[in-house]
Amino acid sequence: MDLNGKSAIVTGGGQGIGRGIALALAKHGADVMICDLNMEAAASVAKEVEDLGRKALPFQMDVTSEDDAGRMAEEAYQFFGKIDLLYNNAGTISMSLIEDLDAKAWDQIFAVNCKGVFLCTKAVIPYMKKQGGGRIINTASQAGKTGLSLLTHYCATKAAVILFTKGLALELAPHNILVNCFCPGSVMTDMTIRESKWASEMTGEDPEDILKKWESAIPLGRYATPDDIANVAVFLASEYSSYMTGQAVNVTGGQEMH
Repeated sequence: MDLNGKSAIVTGGGQGIGRGIALALAKHGADVMICDLNMEAAASVAKEVEDLGRKALPFQMDVTSEDDAGRMAEEAYQFFGKIDLLYNNAGTISMSLIEDLDAKAWDQIFAVNCKGVFLCTKAVIPYMKKQGGGRIINTASQAGKTGLSLLTHYCATKAAVILFTKGLALELAPHNILVNCFCPGSVMTDMTIRESKWASEMTGEDPEDILKKWESAIPLGRYATPDDIANVAVFLASEYSSYMTGQAVNVTGGQEMH
């Protein structure tokens, strides 16, 4: 899967799945703009991309800011000369019963997980249309297809991302812009460890026991790594997926079959 000559933007690229995607793209030949709220993290991943022999551009941004999204697209275009790939990966999560969730927390998770995808996508579309095509790939979640207790609000955001992907794929198909998303299951990242601690506070169970219980529910018997997710992201960026659009690809180790 050769991505030589391709340029990519990865939001939330400073850690976790985003970092895995940025490095996998670089290993397959792409130049990468790493966007993150944490500039130090973005710069660190940019250095890793450069160490792989590719161009890298760290960029500090808040995906909920329309101004930041506009600057992201403009700077990527100025730096790379084109925008071939956008990975809307930035996201946030919290854990709460709906009856205990305040409206501000609801608005915040929708702002990052949904509005952020919208704003970054809107910003790159004119560049992709002008150059005759491109790929937009969104990080959704298994949680967007399956309800999960204590994560109802998060599930709602990821369901929205899946349907945004499908609708946009129809809009942009005449312009040779493919739009897909992938739906990870349980991935071993700092975010998952935080979730286990939140669950522990709510249930009184030991966080390690919670992590083991979650892992035991995965048919393949292990958590995904960021690399497992990144491999699918690279496939969706490559010519091997050139006849796919509007798809929500499960990367779950079989979890959704339960």
